[in-house]
Amino acid sequence: MTRIACAAIIAAALAAATSRAIAQNVPAELTFSPEAGIVGTPVTARATGLDPNTHVRLIWHSGDPHWDVRDGRFFGIVATPTAAVVAEGTSDAHGSIALNFLVPEDFGYLHDVELREAGEAAAAPPAAAQGFTVVPHLTLATHAGRSGAPIAITVTGLGYRFYEVVWHLVYDGAQTGWLSAVTTRGTAHVTIPASGAVGVHTLQAIEGAAAPYLNGEQAPNAQAAIPQTIGDTYRILAGPAQQLPSPRTQIPPRDASPAIDATHAPALATDFASGPVGAPIVVTGVRFPPDTAVALTWETLVGNRLSGNGWTTQERAVARVMSRADGTFIMHMRTPEDLGGAHRLIARAADVMVTTAYSIVPSVEPIAPQIVRPGDTITIHLHGVGWSETSNSYTTVIDNGTVGYECGFNSGGDVIVRLRAPGPAGAHFVDLYPTIYRGQILGPGSPPSGSQFNGTYFLLPMLNAIDHPGEALPAYHLRFDVR
Repeated sequence: MTRIACAAIIAAALAAATSRAIAQNVPAELTFSPEAGIVGTPVTARATGLDPNTHVRLIWHSGDPHWDVRDGRFFGIVATPTAAVVAEGTSDAHGSIALNFLVPEDFGYLHDVELREAGEAAAAPPAAAQGFTVVPHLTLATHAGRSGAPIAITVTGLGYRFYEVVWHLVYDGAQTGWLSAVTTRGTAHVTIPASGAVGVHTLQAIEGAAAPYLNGEQAPNAQAAIPQTIGDTYRILAGPAQQLPSPRTQIPPRDASPAIDATHAPALATDFASGPVGAPIVVTGVRFPPDTAVALTWETLVGNRLSGNGWTTQERAVARVMSRADGTFIMHMRTPEDLGGAHRLIARAADVMVTTAYSIVPSVEPIAPQIVRPGDTITIHLHGVGWSETSNSYTTVIDNGTVGYECGFNSGGDVIVRLRAPGPAGAHFVDLYPTIYRGQILGPGSPPSGSQFNGTYFLLPMLNAIDHPGEALPAYHLRFDVR
């Protein structure tokens, strides 16, 4: 072999080695098609520059948020990071791969997505990374019905960070309430009544930390893939307005009571652990001193947040009974007219004191009167409204337009609202939703001063009531007629 030929071979080998070294130092690239989408959208992830013939996993990063409620106070949202594999496969001989997946039913807005070699430590740098935006989306189960028919709304892709958690539902230009999905993984299911004249009505949801932010696309934190509004239309058909279930049938089922303690100590129990004001309760005591008077009291809170004097616990006498020779007793009572939430029922006999817990669930009476003239007074009467920052208030919505809020602490849970009936003749609908009275809105994405800066969802109707923080509080749907 000549010296020239040998030099050529050596040069070619050096060039190939250099090419491989350069290729190994080129970072991998990850792209999505499309780059954003609603829940369920098919997506193709493509990556280049990977190690050849290597098994990789596509990791979807999100959060596991929950409301931060402690000792009757509200502190916003806390969240822990989560990661899940949405696709996996093996790169080809050129270090490329294409993976397909569906946008998960998850929180909306921007998610970090990583491509990692299988078995790689989570702390190691990923082979490639890119962001994907889950776009909020609103759908209706049906698009037509008579006045009063339930409009079932599903909204997917709601967020949990400070500026992403609140979307406001607007019905024909009137603000109905806010949509949240902190505990329902970004999906809210809401039902409102079809209200208004025969014809087409518009529903839309608009993002906004405190109120609908009408030019959010020009905000400094705007995301191009997030729409300004999402919405649909609903047609009200001619015909008699639909009747609604009575308020009593809308009360949630009563919780079962735990079994009586099987130890040898005295014990107190109720047949149900919860119920609305007026619901019957059977109280049972076992292993009390025999043939002894037992005094039963009900513990409550008295006070308010405005006087400056705060509140204190008080006990109210319920009954005195005699235990039997075997140390047992049974007593019948009604759920007291009192604040909603947990209470202690206390039994004392000689030197024995035993307690058990019972929770009052909010309830509402039918609107009175049921038929009125334009401008007449209607009365809404709630029982069992609570005292905590998350249960102290309910909100009132008439014909899908929010009217205001009512508080129950100072009145011991008994709330009376008097309003003027609207002018148009026909059926009108009142919806009562739980809300958050006050607190601190802290959590992921919140500004340094928290809720003091440009954001509060306090005292707004919480349409996805199942997502309510703290107590499980029902929504109620009522009707009256103007003639």
